[in-house]
Amino acid sequence: MIRSRRLTLPLLNAWLVSQAIASSHPRYRLRVWRENRAELVAIREELLSYINEAHEDARRRIRRGFEDDLSPFNDPVVDPAANYPALLHRITLQGYLGETLAALAVEHWGAHGHTDWIVPAFLFRLHDQEFQHLEAINERLLAGETYDPDQMAERRPGRTGDDGLAFRINGENTITDILTLEAKCLAQNSNAKIEEAHQKLAAGTNRPSGVRELINILEEYDTPEAQACQEALLKLWREGYRIATRHDGIGYTCGRVPTQPGRVAWMPTDAPHPVYTVTRKLEGMEFQFEDLITIINALYREI
Repeated sequence: MIRSRRLTLPLLNAWLVSQAIASSHPRYRLRVWRENRAELVAIREELLSYINEAHEDARRRIRRGFEDDLSPFNDPVVDPAANYPALLHRITLQGYLGETLAALAVEHWGAHGHTDWIVPAFLFRLHDQEFQHLEAINERLLAGETYDPDQMAERRPGRTGDDGLAFRINGENTITDILTLEAKCLAQNSNAKIEEAHQKLAAGTNRPSGVRELINILEEYDTPEAQACQEALLKLWREGYRIATRHDGIGYTCGRVPTQPGRVAWMPTDAPHPVYTVTRKLEGMEFQFEDLITIINALYREI
């Protein structure tokens, strides 16, 4: 583990309010949280710390090779990670927020009947297109050029691969359960994106590609916690995936709240989407906001 931050649960519950949804499907459950904007101010500083920690590994990778005791990174002029991720395109930040909320939900509210899930690290460090973009952004700013991060020309492709992975690890440091997370974060609802998320998870194997990526990330950390987690992931990668139980989860964040009478959620409530043809258990996690742009600004742009 290279992460440890958690949020104060009563503050989180006051900001993201759970909506009642009944379902009797044996392999599918949908949970919905709706933002109470008035409660954001109370939890905002904790959220900023949680998000900052989530991105710290990516900053570490950007800075690798530039360390110099004579030029500390508290000077933005010499920090190669300056303005990360705040000045990336809003669509990129939406993607990061969606992945963060999915992991946040699993860590604080549990999933698939368990509350002891571990998310060792986020996979933001693999977004190489944006790291290259960041270098160009900082050069332009140092040259005194004006810069609008949300111009269409500043948009970059999203990162491929797993959006997030969570694990349950027993007392013998063996992974017993894998939870693969697919995240979507949109200003408007998109049924096509909901279908795409179900389709991607259905195509997944019992050994997600993100396991290898997490092993490589943890290799760079020498704490006992990181080394133990890497050891558990190595056992999973070699043979453990054959006996570990894989579960799936969709984190769907939308900047609109359903207004149709009787409708609580954008995602299917009674059963997974028909394209989800596998027999694994699937957890739907939906986050509804009135105005996603304001949330992006408050959590990424106003830091």
